[in-house]
Amino acid sequence: MIQFEEITENNFWQVTGLNVNEEQKKFVAPNMQSLAECYLYREAMDVFPYAVVYEGKVIGFILIDIEEEKREYMIWRMMIDKNYQRRGFGKQVVERVIQSAKDSGEYDVLIADYVKGNDGMGVLLRSLGFKDHSFDEENNEYVLHYHLT
Repeated sequence: MIQFEEITENNFWQVTGLNVNEEQKKFVAPNMQSLAECYLYREAMDVFPYAVVYEGKVIGFILIDIEEEKREYMIWRMMIDKNYQRRGFGKQVVERVIQSAKDSGEYDVLIADYVKGNDGMGVLLRSLGFKDHSFDEENNEYVLHYHLT
């Protein structure tokens, strides 16, 4: 079973050392960039980066963005290291986020997006009940919603 752990000095280098396959690099920002953006936007947004841990090993990264006033919970970034892909960990991560958003009772919608061409992510999200909402031309991303209420 996976766990989400706060990123600390104990796991920072493990998180920033994670990689996706070469052909996937155009679909997700490097984790170092995501962590830098968390710092950059720390006062303007409620963003929460976590290490995805399985059996004591950091295998992925998830970045959650919360907009309480809009009652929105969002998967801003997500990645599973190339050595742990195709083993169901991505699905477990999204299922865990869905459950966390539901358990809070504070949000109406869970939002996730993916870059055009990253069809595997689209299939995963739709298989878990996300519905197409829009296409963001500026970022070349499909935006999907999962209704929590």
